[in-house]
Amino acid sequence: MSGYVARVRRGDLPGRGTGYEALAESAALRWAAVDPLLPAPPRLRRAGDTLLTVSDEAGRTVAAGTMRYSWYQPGEVGRTWGMPDQHWLTPVVGGPDPERALDSLLTSWKEQLVAQPGGTGSESSALLTWPSRDVCGIAPLQRHGLQPYSVLSVRPRGRGVPPSLPPRDVAIRMADRQDLTPAVGLLMEQHRFEERFGGVFVQQETAEQTRSVLSTALNRRPSWIWVAERRGRMVGLVWVTPPQRARWTAPLVSATSAAHIGYGIVTEGERGRGIGTALVEQAHQALDTCGAETALLDHSVMNPLSTPFWARMGYRPLWTTWEARPATAMR
Repeated sequence: MSGYVARVRRGDLPGRGTGYEALAESAALRWAAVDPLLPAPPRLRRAGDTLLTVSDEAGRTVAAGTMRYSWYQPGEVGRTWGMPDQHWLTPVVGGPDPERALDSLLTSWKEQLVAQPGGTGSESSALLTWPSRDVCGIAPLQRHGLQPYSVLSVRPRGRGVPPSLPPRDVAIRMADRQDLTPAVGLLMEQHRFEERFGGVFVQQETAEQTRSVLSTALNRRPSWIWVAERRGRMVGLVWVTPPQRARWTAPLVSATSAAHIGYGIVTEGERGRGIGTALVEQAHQALDTCGAETALLDHSVMNPLSTPFWARMGYRPLWTTWEARPATAMR
C-alpha cells in the first residue's frame, strides 16, 4: 500500500474542510450505482470516538472509519446476540481505488485492536457492515481474516411470491396476550436452532428476557405478531415492527418508510408445508396496505433455511456483517 497514509484521531472528530465531505460524496456515488436502496454514507460519529483515516499520494482522504467498543456484562440481553466483547468499525470508502483504500483502513484498524490497553480476549469479535452489492470490498475483507456472518435483507413493496392460503387445517390470526407462553416456546426453539450458526448464545436469562419483550409487544394494539395454529396448537409465528415503530431503520435504507421483521418461525415438524409462506404473506399484505416502502430482516449467512426462504419471499441482501473471532484473528 505504498503511498497511502493512515492516521488515527482520538477525541474531537474533525470538522468541515478535512476531506470527509469529498470522501462521503465519492462513496455515495458508488453506493447509488451498486444499489439504489442504500442510504447516504453515515456522518462521523460523536466526539470521543476513535477515527481512522487513509489518505492517498495527493493527500486526499480516501477512507475513514470510526471505532466503537461494546462490552456486555453477564445477564445483559446483548450476550444473547453475539460475543460479549465487540469491536466495531463503521467504514466509509471512496476514491478511484476503493479496494486499496479499504485494505489500508483495515490494516490500521488491526493495529489499533492489537494496541488495546486491555487486549482483546477469546470472547471478543471485530465486526463491520459492508454493502452486500459493493463487491470491491470482498477481497480485502477476506484478506484480513473477516468472514461474512449475517445479512440484513430488504424487500421492496410488492415483491415476493403470489398470495396463497395456508394448509386447510391451519388458522392464522393476530396474536394477543393469551399467546405469551406458547409464543415464548417458539422463540426459544428458534434461538436454540440459531445457536448452531454462531449468531445466538442462549443464556440462563434468555427465556425470561424473551418473555418480557414479547409481553410488551403483545400488549400493543395491534400487536403486529401473527401466529399459525394447527388444531389449537401454535406451530408458527411472524413478528413485525411496523414503520411507525421502526424509525431506527432510517440509517439503513434509502426508503422513507421501512418495517422490520424480527422473527419468522415454523416449528421443526411443520416446516415445508406452506405455513411460513402464509404467515409472511399475511404480514406483507398488512405492510403493503399501510404504505411501507420496504421491509428489512436479519438472518445468519450460515442458516441453510433462511436464505432460500426469504429470497422466495422477495428479500435480497442489502448489508452484510463481516466478523473475525477473536478480534485479534484479523490479519
